[in-house]
Amino acid sequence: MVAGWGGYPPVGTAEQIVDELGRLSRAGLDGVVLSWVNYHDEMRQWMAEVMPLIEQAGLRKLVPANAVIGA
Repeated sequence: MVAGWGGYPPVGTAEQIVDELGRLSRAGLDGVVLSWVNYHDEMRQWMAEVMPLIEQAGLRKLVPANAVIGA
């Protein structure tokens, strides 16, 4: 992944990225904004490889597909 405009680049294996997000969470960060150079391919990779580990680590709760956000 590439960071710009003062971004913080999560770099490494899926496990290393989740470990780093865990450190940021423990430091008090409660959200991130992500972007990718090749959005379609990299978003698919993120969803397949990283998101399951983020959920297993308790860094993100599952939200049902039919949930109304902000209601």
